[in-house]
Amino acid sequence: MTGPERASSWRLTVAYDGTAFWGSQRQPARRTVQGVLEAALRDFSGQEQPATFAGRTDRGVHAVGQVVSVPDLRPDLAEGVIRNALNARLPDDLAVISVARDGPAFDARRDATWREYRYRIWCGAPAPLIRHVTWQRRSPLDLPPMRAACERLLGRHDFAAFAGGGDGVPWSERRQTRRGTVRTVRRCSIRAAASLWPAPANAAGHAIELRIIADGFLPHMVRAIVGALVEVGSGNRSPDWIADLIRAADRRRGPRTAPPHGLVLWRVGYGHDEPAPDPDDDGTAGDG
Repeated sequence: MTGPERASSWRLTVAYDGTAFWGSQRQPARRTVQGVLEAALRDFSGQEQPATFAGRTDRGVHAVGQVVSVPDLRPDLAEGVIRNALNARLPDDLAVISVARDGPAFDARRDATWREYRYRIWCGAPAPLIRHVTWQRRSPLDLPPMRAACERLLGRHDFAAFAGGGDGVPWSERRQTRRGTVRTVRRCSIRAAASLWPAPANAAGHAIELRIIADGFLPHMVRAIVGALVEVGSGNRSPDWIADLIRAADRRRGPRTAPPHGLVLWRVGYGHDEPAPDPDDDGTAGDG
């Protein structure tokens, strides 16, 4: 970094509709969240400064609680002024929800202690208004076995069977890194989510939501977990299949990957932050 040392950094909480983005990370000749945000930062401050994202999201994946760290480019301005100035330069599918000042060493990715994702599925007749934010399926899903399967995912395990991008095969270079394909899932729950889509009384269908919190995630890990849970909820597999996949630690034996557009990066935790309690189940659709 050129110039005098910064006294602080910005912690931006960012939300985006991932439909028209080629993922969060900057790519040549592609519209990405990082590229659009950095352009707004440059226009606002007159300085070129990379932004560090807490989590990498794929093309089509959304966020309501992505965290981004940037050096304090305008120490003379209040946080609310900065937020409004950035949003005035951002498109409708990307917004800065909040700006907070942190220490100069704050790193959104390295300092994160946990990340929370949610995945939403609509089971029933097509629902066009939520087609970009849910995986839409015709057949119902049985929630009790899916909940039992979620319990098999809790704790510290080798999640290679759920890792995409070539990271889940035995010869993957990731296996040689410090953490390899081992991650700790702190919470994993599935619920009926009637409030997601207020369908007419005569509409046949139900919405469900997966909530999963871990100290980190492998590429495509949440979407592969969703794919496995759908197999269980469809009656094609038993909940114990999840434990079999964990023991196998081989992506070649794993489930198919769910589509990206049902996935939302919900929140990122730092320091002594604790995840919120699980929302109460607001419906019984799909139970039995």
